[in-house]
Amino acid sequence: MSEPTLFDHLAEFAYGIVDRGHIPEAVIVEAKYALLDTIGCMIAGSVRPEGRAFAAAEASVSVPQPNIPGVQPIGFDTSLPEAGAARVNGYIGDILELNDLIGGHASIGAVSTMLTLAQTLRLDGHKALGALITGIEVTARVNMGYRESNGGRDNRAFTDVGISSEGIPSTIGTSALTAVALGLNENKIAAAMAIGGSLAGWCPAEVLFGDGGSIKPILFGGWPATVGLMAGRYASAGLTGPRKLLESPIGLYATVAKGYDPAIVQGVRGWQLAHPRRKWHACCGFIHAGIDGVIRLRIRHGPAVFDNVTIEIGVVPPVAPVIAAAGKPNNPTQARFNGPFNIAIAALGADRIQPHHADDATDILDNPSIENLLRRVRFVPAPELPHFSHSHIRLREADGTIRVEEHVSGYKGSAANPLTHRELEEKFLTLTAGLLRNATDYMANILTLERHTDLSFLQRDSIPFHKST
Repeated sequence: MSEPTLFDHLAEFAYGIVDRGHIPEAVIVEAKYALLDTIGCMIAGSVRPEGRAFAAAEASVSVPQPNIPGVQPIGFDTSLPEAGAARVNGYIGDILELNDLIGGHASIGAVSTMLTLAQTLRLDGHKALGALITGIEVTARVNMGYRESNGGRDNRAFTDVGISSEGIPSTIGTSALTAVALGLNENKIAAAMAIGGSLAGWCPAEVLFGDGGSIKPILFGGWPATVGLMAGRYASAGLTGPRKLLESPIGLYATVAKGYDPAIVQGVRGWQLAHPRRKWHACCGFIHAGIDGVIRLRIRHGPAVFDNVTIEIGVVPPVAPVIAAAGKPNNPTQARFNGPFNIAIAALGADRIQPHHADDATDILDNPSIENLLRRVRFVPAPELPHFSHSHIRLREADGTIRVEEHVSGYKGSAANPLTHRELEEKFLTLTAGLLRNATDYMANILTLERHTDLSFLQRDSIPFHKST
């Protein structure tokens, strides 16, 4: 017999999720908080102009299927075909750049897919939670299999490959989720992942770190959900795909990295959900450690500490070129990924990057102090850093001497410095403030998901009462 592939190992794991007895309780709890956090982002995104525009566009291109009931996205009382609803869920949940960083961005695709299948397959809470854990964990293991190989030093630079690979592992995870929800066997779960990985969008780095327009929020959740739903059903019908898509010399890992760690993919290193990474700042996760370090310096020394110095932000080498973003952001999406812009906001007094900072970027940039700071922020490669959640901040005088420095070993929300469950609940209530009739009860129902036989409340109670369509 041939050696089992990485997809074979993942399929064995995913099939075992059907019996949740072996899942640690902490993992189950974190999965429910991942659902809560992601739905909070979706509800907040559903009232945004770009979220409403995307949903309207989706309604105009989605073709209803005869004899198949429609699906309502989170925050909307209109029905769409299954894939259209999944795309809307993924898009609105990613707009604010506040969805979690578990395994990259595992939850946005998995939650978008599960919410859709909960309606079409009438899943109960037990099955929905098992499918969700599958999707998040498979996505995270595939992504971290290369992202954290050799401390992240095996990653190829974005400028070498042009791919921000999170969308590809997310598609593999949503394919496994769909296969599990459909009740497929191990062989077909592996086939679904192979098919999904083959059909995944290439997730261009230009869309995130260049001039990507307003389509970016579909990359990590909406499009992976679309392909994952197809892949699960293709596998159910007997179609197959390349089982060595991950580890092949011409496969995914060879494309985006110089090496990979099979132990992470196979789960030998443990559950990714047991060490969740979530967002406190509404911007690219690669910038968070630098933001936290700048905030610490400002609080300790006062804002004058940044006068007449170069603000040097050390980051892991592969991400330095893409977050350096010379120049001013031209729109909210660019603002969320512009490193100097977010560092300048923190230096001038913000203790947390909020969604309105990107929305108000044009007005903020009218402030001469911001423009002055933008010119003095430098992101530099720091090979000694073990992970993108670490950073060093050095304030250099004109002659190069260091006025003061700060080291960050885990930004707020990272695995080393996680958000508490109370902070996640406060984040959800803040995101949904003034939108839900009873946000507290809705939150409580999500956090007891496995007790519910009818999950219709997830969509029904998510519709903002003053913004329904």
